[in-house]
Amino acid sequence: MNRAIAHLLELRIRFRRNPEARAIVDRCLWLISQEADADEARLAELHLEAERLRAELAARFGEKARVTQH
Repeated sequence: MNRAIAHLLELRIRFRRNPEARAIVDRCLWLISQEADADEARLAELHLEAERLRAELAARFGEKARVTQH
């Protein structure tokens, strides 16, 4: 989890002049912060929120491209 937080903080700095991108990063940081003390019911809610975020990003930017290995 520490690598994920470090990467998101790096993105937040990189996007400091882009409020829309920063809001997405903040949403991800919020999800991670909520997971630490969550019970099973709360974890289910957080997973639904993460799925909503994934769907929003996929609708906006397209699905993640598949990697072709040679």
